[in-house]
Amino acid sequence: MKNFRIIPRLEIKSNNLVKGMRMEGLKKIGDPSEFSKDYYNQFADEIFYEDIVASLYNRKLNIELIKKISSNIQIPLTVSGRIRNIKDMYEIFNCGGDKVSVNTHALKNPKLLKEASNLFGSQSICAHIQYKKTGVSTYEVFSESGRQRHYIDLFEWLRLVQDMGVGELYLFSIDNDGVNTELDYHLLERVRKICNVPLLYGGGIREKSEIDKLVNLNFDGVCISHALHNKKISILSIKKKFQKTMSKYIYK
Repeated sequence: MKNFRIIPRLEIKSNNLVKGMRMEGLKKIGDPSEFSKDYYNQFADEIFYEDIVASLYNRKLNIELIKKISSNIQIPLTVSGRIRNIKDMYEIFNCGGDKVSVNTHALKNPKLLKEASNLFGSQSICAHIQYKKTGVSTYEVFSESGRQRHYIDLFEWLRLVQDMGVGELYLFSIDNDGVNTELDYHLLERVRKICNVPLLYGGGIREKSEIDKLVNLNFDGVCISHALHNKKISILSIKKKFQKTMSKYIYK
């Protein structure tokens, strides 16, 4: 079985790690550099860094914070938030980021993903996809932490970004973010069937049984924030549960 990745998701506002519900009502959690170091020591597979207000307020990425986090860890660091062009990507890679995950400016200009994939390699370019249920059986993509609707069908967008050459897809549910709501496994199964690149899910992960279902759906990893920050579950406990199928780390 392929390695299923456990990825802490750090949602950043200014210099703070924050968390909200359905991407709103943000609560300060702590120092993101300390949390990232702790997660690294717990054998996280990578860190997902997301500046959740940089694009909304047209703020520059916090390069110094990205550098600080990168210097504390020896695992991949994926950066998302206000990545507008190739120059921004160069800056992120030069300060320690390993991958970029693009949302708002990919929706404005999908060819940015293709240009970036051709220049840096698809392994470094990811699509950051925030989605919400908008009808009985319809799902659409959003940006700006769920504030901006684009009237684009989720499945159409998944196909398009793959055509643009992205190497991975990070799929985040707005409806499930930070709340105790049952995951829509039927939708996730449909999504998995049309995705030919690594697919990672985030939003409302509360317990190991939900991760088990994602493994069975052939997802490649999970991004977790609230449950890890509040110590409802731990990376080590998840990895121990899957030690028979996850060979990266061995426990006694």
